[in-house]
Amino acid sequence: MKSQHGQSMTEFLVVMPVMLLLILAAIQFVLIYQTKSTLNYATFEATRAGSLENASRKSVDNGFTRGLAPIFARFSTTREEAGDDKYSNLAKKVIVARKLARNEVAGGHVTIEMINPTSQMFQAFTNNTIPNDHLSFRPEENGINLQKANLLKLRITYCMKLIVPMVSSIITTVAGGNCDTTEPRFPIMSQAIVRMQSPAIQCQTSPCFD
Repeated sequence: MKSQHGQSMTEFLVVMPVMLLLILAAIQFVLIYQTKSTLNYATFEATRAGSLENASRKSVDNGFTRGLAPIFARFSTTREEAGDDKYSNLAKKVIVARKLARNEVAGGHVTIEMINPTSQMFQAFTNNTIPNDHLSFRPEENGINLQKANLLKLRITYCMKLIVPMVSSIITTVAGGNCDTTEPRFPIMSQAIVRMQSPAIQCQTSPCFD
């Protein structure tokens, strides 16, 4: 009996690290899936905001941070003050979450690329502005199809910070990616297409699209 108990303990010690690693990996991949879903929504919000405001980088950034804020809600806890109700506390958490999302953009962890309209499309029109009115009646200008030129397509890559211990470094090493950072991060990409609701104007001032 004693030898059997000793064998069970040995098997447990061998299996436990593997099981622990699998559990931690499952938790991290759940967080990656959650971030991917939120990124899809944030990319759509960014593209929609850009379509309403001349495809400006500022409007795209604002739309993106609004859409990405939910994944930072768990980090946006605030101290409840006397007299505050749950609605004012919720508003504070939303503000903090959006600030954290803006910090991700400012920190270089977000790459926003404009796939369409292309620079050639902008250069084909006066003042690098693509018309948005009477599209059904406008012929091609300088070989550019206005219907196609009025589709705003963005590709956004977000380097998500990995927070689960042990597996973070493993995922970063195996997956690789273009996240140039000292901390473990994992690149996630999303795309969205929205028809322009205003004339698209090529970005002239920094920051512009990558």
